[in-house]
Amino acid sequence: MGVAALALTAACGPGNVDAGPSVPARTVPAQTVPTILTTMLTLHAADTSISFGSGVQVAFALEAADGTVPPSATAVVRLDTTPVNRRVAMGPGGTASVELDAADLPPGPHVVSVDYLGDSAFAAATGTATITVMPAASAVALTLTPLADGTTTAAAAVTTLTGVPAAGAVEFTVDGAPIGGAALTDGSGALQIPAGLTLGAHAVAANFTPDAADQIAAGSGAGTLTINKTATAVLATGRADALRYGDHSGFTVSVIPTGAPADLTGAVTVSTGGTTVAEGATDATGAALLDFYNTVDPGTQNYTVSYAGNDMVEPARSDFTVTTTPTTVDISITKPTLKPGDSGTVTVSVIGTPQMPTGTATVTFDGAVVAEAALNGDGKITAPVSAVSVGSHTVKVSYSGDVRFEAGSASNTLTVKAPVVNPNSDGGAAINADNPCPATAQACVDLSQQRAWLQAGGEVTYGPVSITSGRSGYRTPAGTFSAYWFDKDHRSSIYDDAPMPNSVFFNRDIAFHQGSLSQQSHGCIHLSGGASSTFFDALAVGDTVYVWGSAPY
Repeated sequence: MGVAALALTAACGPGNVDAGPSVPARTVPAQTVPTILTTMLTLHAADTSISFGSGVQVAFALEAADGTVPPSATAVVRLDTTPVNRRVAMGPGGTASVELDAADLPPGPHVVSVDYLGDSAFAAATGTATITVMPAASAVALTLTPLADGTTTAAAAVTTLTGVPAAGAVEFTVDGAPIGGAALTDGSGALQIPAGLTLGAHAVAANFTPDAADQIAAGSGAGTLTINKTATAVLATGRADALRYGDHSGFTVSVIPTGAPADLTGAVTVSTGGTTVAEGATDATGAALLDFYNTVDPGTQNYTVSYAGNDMVEPARSDFTVTTTPTTVDISITKPTLKPGDSGTVTVSVIGTPQMPTGTATVTFDGAVVAEAALNGDGKITAPVSAVSVGSHTVKVSYSGDVRFEAGSASNTLTVKAPVVNPNSDGGAAINADNPCPATAQACVDLSQQRAWLQAGGEVTYGPVSITSGRSGYRTPAGTFSAYWFDKDHRSSIYDDAPMPNSVFFNRDIAFHQGSLSQQSHGCIHLSGGASSTFFDALAVGDTVYVWGSAPY
């Protein structure tokens, strides 16, 4: 503004009145009015839409009409009318900036204003900008950890991009189906996915729901859980350290899961040399007991146990060894019935299973070797004996054994009795004409005729003699029996300690013995004293007793 000079003139009376001597005019100095320069304040926010918890820089610039900004210029920064910085010094060129922490701001729009108060040379100015606080984005990291018990730990770690702690809960799904949730603790939540998922890949998701949805946005994380078949190992052992050839034994089988627990039911076999020797199935725990009929030759043999697995379990196999030992044999000596001076044949049978024994056998008769040869295909050898004398003769057999069977021996007594003088030779001759008793029997009982006799080869050697048999209610049963026990001075253990001399038992508690020929028995065959003694001496253990008919009383 320029300096204005104002000249003022004053007069009294007529204009032509001599005013007297002239007075020089005064000059008044002009007043100087200071010039107020116009200013303008502009604001610029780095981001007008920010996440909760982040900071934002707001820059502003002060401009004057002539481009000069006083170096002492300061500004007041307000946020929604609240001062946040009362004295912000303008930098070179009239610019400055402030950093606002959005963590202090609730979500929504907010007005930032900057006021320059002005001074004597520069006019005041105000600038504004609007920023909007949005929920902070969340990130969910899902970790899946399979455990030995078949379950899987699903753990979710929730973070925000602005570093604001995440509070809320996380819900888990498997293949889209909810399985449960967990509240976050220090930004983490976890639960166990139960065992039992089907084989294959399963989509697992962790969905985060914040406590304050206006501050933190929901988020989710995903992962893939792959369920594979449970790996296994299988073991087998024999039920004994060594198994005898020909024995019924077995194998103990155990399937052991090396992965997650599962139902271990499945088929299992044991084989050797490509041949299956035992088979069965494991139970749910993987255990099986397999029956085994041991037909493997003695020695240590390699075996393989194979487990088939199932829909959820892998198969497995392993090798093991079992030792088979030789087994024993039974030796049977079949002796002929001979009279003094007769010759006959002793038959020896070496009995073993499942294969027929091989090897050799030596037979002695009263110490002298009468046969020494290999067993035939039926495991037998025969030995001749000749001109036998009255008395007892010892037959001994020594078996050599073979790869499957142990060596063995046995002995038996061949008794040659003096001929029995039959006091009823005429009766015996009559029976011989039409003998109803089998030729294989040594003692015959005709209940209908109440008589009994001894015979050899179907020819009567003694008798027939009179008998009495079982009374009503105690009838002597008919049938074919074998003499099994001899007691010279037997007394009854059932009927009042009654004497039963010369007892020859052939059917449980029924025997030939000396007894009344007028009173019926409790089932036994009563003979006279002489007849009972002859029966006792003539018969031997194993002799056949044939009983037929029914008593007439």
